[in-house]
Amino acid sequence: MTPSFSRRTALGTGLAAGAGMLAGLAPAAPAAAHAAPDADLSFPSTRLAREAARLIDEAQEAYLRNHSLRSFLFAREAAAQAGRRPGRDYDEEVVFLICALHDMGLTARANSDQRFEMDGADFAARFLEERGVTDRRVDTVWDAIAMHTTRSFRDSPVFQRRRPPEIGIAQTGISIDLMGINSPVPPGYADRVHRRHPRLGGARAVTDAIVAQALANPRKAPAATLPGEILHQRHPELPYLTWDMLLNSNAWGD
Repeated sequence: MTPSFSRRTALGTGLAAGAGMLAGLAPAAPAAAHAAPDADLSFPSTRLAREAARLIDEAQEAYLRNHSLRSFLFAREAAAQAGRRPGRDYDEEVVFLICALHDMGLTARANSDQRFEMDGADFAARFLEERGVTDRRVDTVWDAIAMHTTRSFRDSPVFQRRRPPEIGIAQTGISIDLMGINSPVPPGYADRVHRRHPRLGGARAVTDAIVAQALANPRKAPAATLPGEILHQRHPELPYLTWDMLLNSNAWGD
């Protein structure tokens, strides 16, 4: 792939927390024989992770911030249940950045004329680049966020083998928090996560935000995309560009 046509361009074209939050971050584990009781509910404490936590605390509504944080906790726990450990099998900071920033496109900070997934991916890339991160982590975070509503990517064996593991791990956590179906986390873990970070409307609140954006700006919900399909189902009375309409407008007349 040449520098002039990056994966960001291909996907984007083809698919046409502050102090309150940081108080919940677990401190570094003391030199003791036993881990802290809620160590599995902690978050990375790197500079980038702390800045992302402050950002979502300021920019995301409580229901959305909690979804972002729960997604990371479920991602890490699901990875652990599969025998994958941070630092050995994946970069925990990158997974946190993906989960924390994946819905920034639903906030005023990142909202433009693109689908919310593209807005979030572009915002996350700028967030990293403005902080001096220009290596493959930027592309990993962008890919994960841009594709997080397209499950078939994550389910592809070749995708799992060829793409960085952080993408699939983060997207698994996001999926668990949205639907809770076939969750690999141990009994009781989700209850503890929800006590710490309540759902506050959960997946329906996120869906309502997608619809609100689309109603305000139809360009946010093009046909054959998740936002477009949600808008069509919620508001079938609105004009909807079908595939046959697109075919009828093609320049070749077939």
